[in-house]
Amino acid sequence: MQTLRLHASPLEWAGTTKASLAAFFLLFVFALSLPAKWASLHIAGLVLALAAGFARREDWRSPAMRTYLLCTALWLTPVLLTASLQHALGVATAPGWHELPVLVLRMLGIGLGLVVLLQRGWLSLHSAIFALLCALAIHAGAGLIDLLTTPDASLTHWRELRINGLVFNPNPFGMFMALTAILSAGLLRNPPRRPLLWALLIAALLGVWASGSRGAILTVAAGFAVLFPPVSRARLLVYLGGATLAAMVYLYVSAGVQHATMQSDNTRMQIISFTLEQIRQAPWLGWGIGAYEHLPGHVVNAPHNMWLDLAISSGLVALTGVLASIALLAYRLYRRGHPAARLALAVLAASVLAGTLEYSILDSTHFRGVWVLVTGIGCYTLNERLTHTSAS
Repeated sequence: MQTLRLHASPLEWAGTTKASLAAFFLLFVFALSLPAKWASLHIAGLVLALAAGFARREDWRSPAMRTYLLCTALWLTPVLLTASLQHALGVATAPGWHELPVLVLRMLGIGLGLVVLLQRGWLSLHSAIFALLCALAIHAGAGLIDLLTTPDASLTHWRELRINGLVFNPNPFGMFMALTAILSAGLLRNPPRRPLLWALLIAALLGVWASGSRGAILTVAAGFAVLFPPVSRARLLVYLGGATLAAMVYLYVSAGVQHATMQSDNTRMQIISFTLEQIRQAPWLGWGIGAYEHLPGHVVNAPHNMWLDLAISSGLVALTGVLASIALLAYRLYRRGHPAARLALAVLAASVLAGTLEYSILDSTHFRGVWVLVTGIGCYTLNERLTHTSAS
């Protein structure tokens, strides 16, 4: 039987050549800078985009490259076309022309560069995941240190600290910790089960809980449901028991901020209602990238939903394109079937849910970076040349 080696030695994960070490460090810096949105994020992203220039002819013909190009073009092309039409028709909220090449570099260039680094062997699937986990572990540790060392620490005080701290907001912190937990759990599905992975998994789950983000809790649940599907009665009972316990703990912890929770829910309903009305007024053309906060009567600065944001920004064709893109990638990962594809599918499902609850592909720096990493690495797992070893 063929199984993918997700658990190489640390030396193999880090690579042995100068090019491998440079690629590893580049991805590490990109992932480390992403939650905090440091300036190094843009520098690392530009270098990743430039790495696409190393592609050979066979790289462009690979399943990974073709799938990434197709999955991105399905929604990015309508976004660019509608932006051009918005300018031609004089839509006041159309994005600036200078924003479109930047969007292409961020969504297409960075992903292509990542795929090229993987296909050229300068990054392996092992080293890429290891780089992500190393970067995310730093943020997990920073969050827990803050929680433990804050005088008179309380969850409410800690969340306020996080807003002005390393990742600026407890909701994105919760999302990144959710993805960290899913990656760690995915690696722990197969031996050897390294103690550091168990420690990171526990730290990430504590970060999810401490963040107070309901979206982060649901994001973890979505990823775990793909990694460990409830195919048996025993596992289904475990899921039901875990969901009940999590709900009880969350309700107990959030009892002191119940008013804020209800206010948040009411605000979300207002956002949805306003956004749907704006989509009805311009269903095919949209209003422009980032137009939401400039529309009269807007509730907050963004729809906080990837589907609504695409539709209000670039119309229903762009929304249809992203739906087709996600369905295609998810289907191909599901058909691929090996452990890496299952892990990539779990992270994809979790990211889609996170975007549905909170983020925008077009506007959110956090989510744009996550989406490129998730789809780029996910597409690479479709590469027929992915290294396998035989197992009896």
